[in-house]
This record gives sequence, structure tokens and C-alpha cells, in this order.
Amino acid sequence: MRDDILILLCLIIPSLAVVGILLADKTPNVREGVGLFAALLLIVCVGFLTHAFVNSHATTLVVGEILPGLAIVFTPEPMGILFALIASVLWVVAIIYSIGYLRGNDEQHQTRFFACFALSIAATMGIALAGNFFTLFLCYEVLTLATWPLVTHHGDEAARRAGRMYLGTLMGTSICLLLPAMIAIWFVSGSSDFVAGG
Repeated sequence: MRDDILILLCLIIPSLAVVGILLADKTPNVREGVGLFAALLLIVCVGFLTHAFVNSHATTLVVGEILPGLAIVFTPEPMGILFALIASVLWVVAIIYSIGYLRGNDEQHQTRFFACFALSIAATMGIALAGNFFTLFLCYEVLTLATWPLVTHHGDEAARRAGRMYLGTLMGTSICLLLPAMIAIWFVSGSSDFVAGG
């Protein structure tokens, strides 16, 4: 399989799981089966991508260019591959734990929880495989928004307060610190690509 297809699959598998989980809202066994199957499939896909990277230095996937020198790019590199491997394995462990925890405590909004969890894994794969600062920033913001419902899951006042603090801290620092740094780097270098040596 082509390396760019493997990169795309690492991003699409958890994204499609979101759709499957939402469609299986009324059947918990199917819903959780979709999540678990997608998690196992993601491990296989990341494993193949790791193998491709080790043997031939996997290719780059360019999704689109917003402005000259500012594109959505995914490029595997050693630390990113390691991060993707760890995240994909932990998704399986977390799903198994979450099924027992949510069912055991008769939690509300379980479908929302699993869908947001899958979306957060898709964003995590994007962060792990980001080929430039711009892609990293976009995926980081998606991760923040996808995990906010997980933080506020209980729906009580303490959860809502924690959610406000969570969003304020993460989005505030990324917009006030990370975004200006990314813009400065882009203006100085004409690119936001991650390259060896910086």
C-alpha cells in the first residue's frame, strides 16, 4: 500500500468511527464494537506506516494549500510515529476501560462520549503526523474542541466550570502564544514546514 494512503487512513479511520458510533446510538454493543474495531484497525494501519517509514522514509501527504507556503501537510517522522503508535494502542485500552466504566456507572450521553473520543484520536493522529506548524496548530485546536465534551461529560456545575477553564486555558494560550509564533515563523522563513535542523 502507498505511504500517502497509509497516512490518510490513520486520519480517516477514527473519523469514520465517529460516524459509525453516532449511527449506532440506539445499539450500545454495536456502537462500542465500531469503536473497538476502528481502534484495532488503526493500530494495524499505524503499524504498516511505521514499517513503511523504517524501510523507505514514508512520503508526505499534502491535503491542500491555504496560502503560498502555508499548507495542510502530514509527514511521518520518528517521534511522530512513536506518538501515533502509543496513541493508537492506548485507544484500545481506553475504549475497553470506558465501556466498563460508563456502563457500570450508568452514565448518560455514552454515544457522545465515544464519538468525541474517536474524534480526539483523529486529531491526535493529525498532531503526530503533522508536517508543519500550521497543520499542528489546526489539529491541536480540533483536539481541544473534541475533548471539551469529555471534560464536561457529567454535565453538572463543576464539570461546566472545568470545561470553561479548560477551553479558556488551552484556546487562550494557543491563540495568544502559539498562533503569533506560527505567524512570525512563517513571515521570517516563508514556510511553516518542520525540517531537520529547524
